[in-house]
Amino acid sequence: MTTVKTLDTEVELLKREVADMKMIHVRLDSAIEKIAEVSTSLHTIMAVHEEKLLRQEEALGEQEREFKTTVLDLHSRITSNSKEASLQMGEMERRLHTAMEEHQRKETEQFVKLREELSARVGVLEKWRYVIIGGSIVVGFALTEILPAMM
Repeated sequence: MTTVKTLDTEVELLKREVADMKMIHVRLDSAIEKIAEVSTSLHTIMAVHEEKLLRQEEALGEQEREFKTTVLDLHSRITSNSKEASLQMGEMERRLHTAMEEHQRKETEQFVKLREELSARVGVLEKWRYVIIGGSIVVGFALTEILPAMM
């Protein structure tokens, strides 16, 4: 009977071990289900984040294109403004040069006219001087001739 008793004990031990194994399997199944849920959740989160990253990359690409377009537009404006300013400065320089030449010409004409007027006036004064000197000589001669005869 000892064998039956030991067998019964061994069977009871095996039953207990099987029951413990069942509990372990139940826990493992529960853990596997939770891991599967977490994996699914992580997969969803990663898909959402990947979608967000794609949208951000697209938005960044669009912003970069807009920035390049803006820079090219500004470059074009600066270039055209520079050319326009250069043309305007050239035109202004030409007009200033023309005005200076005109002023120089008018000033030269005025100086020539003034010199001619002064020469004419000085000529008139010289003529009067010679007339006065000649008259003085005649009066002096007449006085030297007539005064001694009257005296």
